[in-house]
Amino acid sequence: MLERETTASIEKKRSKGYYAFLVCLAGFLSQFIVLAAQRVPGVSLELIREGMGLTYAEVALITSWFTIFYAGFGFVWGRMADRFGPRIALTASAALAAVGMILFGLFAHYGLIFAIVIWSIAGFGCAGLYMATLPKLVGKWFVPEKQGFAMSLITPGGNIASILIGLFIPTLIVNIGWEKGFLYIGIVVAVIALIIWLCARNDPADYGLEPWGAPKGTQAAPSIKPVEPEAANAHGDKAASQGDAVAPTKTKSAWLRVLGMKITWHYSIMYIIYQLGYMVFTTYFVAMIASIGFDTVQAGLSATFGGIGAIIFIFIWGPLSDKFERKNVIAVGTALCGIFTIIYYFVLQNSPDLWICYLFVFLLTGCIAVTPVFLSSAGDCFPIDIRGTGTGVISTLSIIGRYLGPWIVGILIDAGGGDVTISALFVGVTMIICAVIAMTLPKMKVMASRNAKSEVDAN
Repeated sequence: MLERETTASIEKKRSKGYYAFLVCLAGFLSQFIVLAAQRVPGVSLELIREGMGLTYAEVALITSWFTIFYAGFGFVWGRMADRFGPRIALTASAALAAVGMILFGLFAHYGLIFAIVIWSIAGFGCAGLYMATLPKLVGKWFVPEKQGFAMSLITPGGNIASILIGLFIPTLIVNIGWEKGFLYIGIVVAVIALIIWLCARNDPADYGLEPWGAPKGTQAAPSIKPVEPEAANAHGDKAASQGDAVAPTKTKSAWLRVLGMKITWHYSIMYIIYQLGYMVFTTYFVAMIASIGFDTVQAGLSATFGGIGAIIFIFIWGPLSDKFERKNVIAVGTALCGIFTIIYYFVLQNSPDLWICYLFVFLLTGCIAVTPVFLSSAGDCFPIDIRGTGTGVISTLSIIGRYLGPWIVGILIDAGGGDVTISALFVGVTMIICAVIAMTLPKMKVMASRNAKSEVDAN
């Protein structure tokens, strides 16, 4: 429900308007943690292998088990966000990632099993720092028409972290050793977790605020805590669309409600296909350039151009999805990525100049960087009271694409006589399929309106 406010209360509320952007800062910092956990082991891989006396296959198990826990346990954190609020879920996951990093620095050298178990703890923590919690958090603090913009403020955290890690972490690891490197990085992550706790907020109504973008002079009524958090209609009826603002009667668990919704599976299939192509691109785009005769340094520099492209395009795709239908923005971004990647495959067959490869990586990374739209549109699919559970389930199901993509393309490369550029064709085809599936989704703005936490009084 919404109430008219006095001028004094409006001014007081405006003075707290920065809370919404503190929430974005919390999300932004969470992406630092995810990228640190993903990239630092890669930077340290050779030192870890030599220091522990491991084979390449053995040291790969450390990152493989991290990925299983990172990609496979989003549903746990999503449900926690629904039951206890996104602030607790986001902070707890960040803190657990910090614990994993610190313990890895202190005890991983005792053996492979120690390393795998400890780094899996970090993976489990990171599982709560992306799709499982961010759509719930942003869905509380921004109206649907501003959620793409909010996600565009959050997701560059990972890209900036990637650039900073490339600049500073290798030197740090070489100079002080990988054990102390992980320990110190873990301490920094613990400080970031504390900042996330200080910045994140569960619900604007708790502070007498409306979501950012709601008409001035309105205020969201304080949310009514449900008697049973799992209860509400699974098909998004009036009660479910109001989320925490109503006290639904007990029916079935949130997970069963989510799994029983057609949109869960429809959206998950699209996201799995996207992850098939995305993971192949991130795995092989440097190798593609190296395979046509450029050295590792020249090929590796393409990652910088890709990072710049991602940051620029993220600020295009997110706001664009607030003005236009989100599924159409996803379709355009992935279709362009698919078309450009297929063209790139044929360009690579003619041994292009290095700057042409950099240009294509810039464009492809920019087109594939529709991540803020995926995050906001996934949140659109579910009522606010089960949004964390819903997006957490989608995040967990995406493990299929994350794992199968690089494995399938590895087989194709071997069958093609070691031609790494085949991966470009695979990315192109999967992205075009993703675009087609995106167009078959229901209108996301209609779903977002139906599932909004509160209705804005236009009058």
